[in-house]
Order: sequence, then structure tokens, then C-alpha cells
Amino acid sequence: IFQVDESLGRELGVRAGEEWAREPQQVDALLAVLYKEGRLVGKAGGGSAANTVVALSGMGFSAGYVGKIGSESEGEFIWKSLDSIDRSRIPRGERSGICLTLLIGKDRDRSMIVFPNVNDTLCWADLDVEYAKECEFLHLTSFVGDRPLEAQRRLAAEAGSEVKISFDPGMLYARRGIPALLPILKNTYICFPSEEEVEILSGKEFWEGSRQLLDLGVQIVVCTMGHKGSYVFTEKEEFWTPAVKIREVVDTTGAGDVFAAGFLAGLLEQKSLRECADLATKWAARSIVGVGRQCYPVGNGRNE
Repeated sequence: IFQVDESLGRELGVRAGEEWAREPQQVDALLAVLYKEGRLVGKAGGGSAANTVVALSGMGFSAGYVGKIGSESEGEFIWKSLDSIDRSRIPRGERSGICLTLLIGKDRDRSMIVFPNVNDTLCWADLDVEYAKECEFLHLTSFVGDRPLEAQRRLAAEAGSEVKISFDPGMLYARRGIPALLPILKNTYICFPSEEEVEILSGKEFWEGSRQLLDLGVQIVVCTMGHKGSYVFTEKEEFWTPAVKIREVVDTTGAGDVFAAGFLAGLLEQKSLRECADLATKWAARSIVGVGRQCYPVGNGRNE
């Protein structure tokens, strides 16, 4: 996680709030630039799905993770960062995926540059479908390559009738458009796109785009809107929840992932959708006052 000024962000071709994938051979050169011209803020385990399940574990729920990590030093760091969840379905491989998070300018809005490496080799043969069917919620997030996406499409089709699928498309999948994600969307119980993601995904403004996702079969659409709050859509109701004002924002990386964890925690406890949104908003706000996962829930945080 690096703090950079706006001019360096422009030089690197990234904007606040965006997520981009780069070729593996570029990572070392980019790191050299960031160490020289930026400021290292911290290092943390990450990945959208990993953040969500780690946060859920901290709220007192049993959680597991499926995805590949490396066997080198970075992989060992990631492995240890997941010690609160079930790691039995995580194959080890070559170089781990790396995400460089840039906190840009005085507002510290984040941009992410992803180098997927071994995580992008995940395929259908790596998945334990019966394990996936044991959970109450199956939370899917984005990969860079086509092979993991195809595995997710098949998994959604096979498991969607037996578990509730939670889907956070992220910017990488939003850019693929609805046709590429339709096998997942039509089996999705709850979807967590950001305002910008739903507009890119659908080609429409967020309200109409969120409604389109409902028409495709999604039962609950939770559109996150950063400092503006969030908007929940179902066939029967829709409502806005304001964000919690934070005096000093440290790192917004993963705030949406923790928001999803809080909302899913509410659903697991059979709370109303408004209560779920309030819980999600509270935990997302707490997460951005520390670096990485410093301020994620720890232990049974549901009653804090």
C-alpha cells in the first residue's frame, strides 16, 4: 500500500477508484518507481473475497476461501493472513498474486493495480463443488483471466440452486459487460456493485442499471456509493442508507469488501434489509480508519 501524489498517479496512468490488471513482468519495475517516488504505508493480506471472508470470520462466522496462492515469501505472508478461516481448499502454486494499492492525493482515494500470477490459473478442476454447497452464502468476486471466470460460471450454475450466491463483480468484471456475467447474475441472490461499476456493467445510470440486474434474476442489489452511502434495490422495496462520516480517512482499500461482510452478517442473522445496510455501513466506516485489515472485526465483533 503506497501513498502517492496526484501527479505520480497520472504518470502511472491510474485514477482514484479504479482497478487495473497489468502483466506480471511489470511488477518489479513498478515497485521500484513506487519505493522511490511514493511512500510505503503498509503491507496487508488482500483480495476482495479474502477480505470479505476474513471480516466475516472476525464477526464470529465460520468462513472458508478458495483461490490459489504461491509458495514463496509473499505466498507465506498471504497464507498466514488467512489463519482465521478454513484454508483447506487453497492450492499452493508459483508466484502469488500481488495487488499494489495506491492512496492518491490528500483524499487518499485508492486505486489498485493487480498482478494475478498464480491466482489466475484457478480452473474448474481446482474447485470442490460439494464443499461450496455446504455453505449458506457463496461469495464470488473477480479474477483477471477467462479460465477462472468460466469456472465461476459453472459453479454458479451447479451450486446456485442449493446455496445463496453473493456476487461482487468489481471493476474488472464490470468492464466485461452483462453478457459475460449472465450465467452468474441469473443465479445470484445478492449483488454488490459500486455505483460506477453498475453503470459500466449496464451502460445505464445506477438506478436503471440496478433495476436491470433485478430483471436478470438477482434478488437483492446493493449499490455502494462511497461517501454518499448505499442504495438497496429489491422487487418490493428500495431505500438509501447514508454513510457514516469519518473525521480522518486512512485507507479506503477493502471498504466495500467489509461492507459486503457486514451485510451478509446481517442476512445470516435474519435481520431486515435496513438493519443489514446499517450494520454494513458501520463496519465499512470502521475499516477505513486503519491501514489494510488493521481495523477489521476481530473475534466475535457482531455485538460491538
